[in-house]
Amino acid sequence: MTQTTVELRTLIERTNFKLFDFDYQFDDPVMKAKLEQEIIDYYYDYEIGFETPDMFKRKFKTRFLRMIGYYNQLHNTTLLDYNPLSNYSMTEAMEQLSKTTTASDSTIDNTTDSTNDTHNFTDSNTKNSDYPQQSIAGGDFLNGESNTISDSTTDSKGKITDKGTTTTTGEGTTNTDYSKTIEGITGTSYPELIQKHRDSLIRISNQVIEELKPCFILVY
Repeated sequence: MTQTTVELRTLIERTNFKLFDFDYQFDDPVMKAKLEQEIIDYYYDYEIGFETPDMFKRKFKTRFLRMIGYYNQLHNTTLLDYNPLSNYSMTEAMEQLSKTTTASDSTIDNTTDSTNDTHNFTDSNTKNSDYPQQSIAGGDFLNGESNTISDSTTDSKGKITDKGTTTTTGEGTTNTDYSKTIEGITGTSYPELIQKHRDSLIRISNQVIEELKPCFILVY
């Protein structure tokens, strides 16, 4: 029952009063809407702590903007990529780079002896006649005859040499990456970790609500 000023619910239900009609930064839009509604629900039946709605709104806005930046950063820490069911993590990593160089030489040294023997024998007989129109088969009208014999032998010897060296080189690189992560819990239990994670979210709303109490008339 109203005794001094006006209750927050009266402002919201009977007038065009908006408690959060000003801009402020809160990175999580879901949590932002949830936090605003929790503040309204908590102080819904409380009387405003100032004589007029305008004065209350100015004081509320000033106090809220001064503290919400801290709670925005605090809430962001709960959104980090981590496993809420693990409080122990150890990573073992190894990176190894190795290079290999190979080289091989091959030599060719071949010598071949070659021998070539050639034997030529020629026996030729030549007959001459002053009367070529006459037959010389019987030897008539011959004026000369010659017989030539040729016998020759050619002997050749030699060597064929094949020499050479072939060099082959190569390089190789091996890169080995190894990583092992051991994760789990130590010194506590899974239910305790879940409860701590939930409490960290609930405490942010409670702390914000607690800091806004000077804006309202409290009944003790």
